[in-house]
Amino acid sequence: MNIISHVLLSMLLVLVAYLGIQNQQIRAELTVLNASQQSASNVLAETLAPLSTKIDAINSVTSKIGKEADDAANQKLAALQKRLDLYKLIGTLNQANQLRAEGKGAEAAEKLASTKKPIWQAGETFAAHKAKLQGLMGPIDKLTGAWKSGDTSANVDAVRKELEAVLGALGNEQK
Repeated sequence: MNIISHVLLSMLLVLVAYLGIQNQQIRAELTVLNASQQSASNVLAETLAPLSTKIDAINSVTSKIGKEADDAANQKLAALQKRLDLYKLIGTLNQANQLRAEGKGAEAAEKLASTKKPIWQAGETFAAHKAKLQGLMGPIDKLTGAWKSGDTSANVDAVRKELEAVLGALGNEQK
């Protein structure tokens, strides 16, 4: 039994020595591999840093261009909406005129007075036509006052014609 235990102990000692040597070799390979990986990651970082900067610059430029395009489109849409609102105001003027013709002076005056704020705002939007549009406030006030007091002889033709002239000029500017 003594011989078997010596043999087993010797084999165990050889096995431990073998595993120790293998462990040393694997550690050496891992150290080389780690150094190689670190070197590769440094090279990759140095290579990607300028690319990242360029990509950030490209993103910044495209974002700026996209925002400018969106802003321009929104401004154009806002101007088109204001033009559409002016067309709607002509309809409101016609409704006020119809009420006036029916002898409903107070209702017609209220309907006509409701056009003042949108016309004023359109004057702010269309600076080239500001004087014409905001100049309509006097005639509207005069008609509103007359209609409220019962004098429904005057109509909105002058105001409507001025709005139509502005719309015609705006249409020509779009071309």
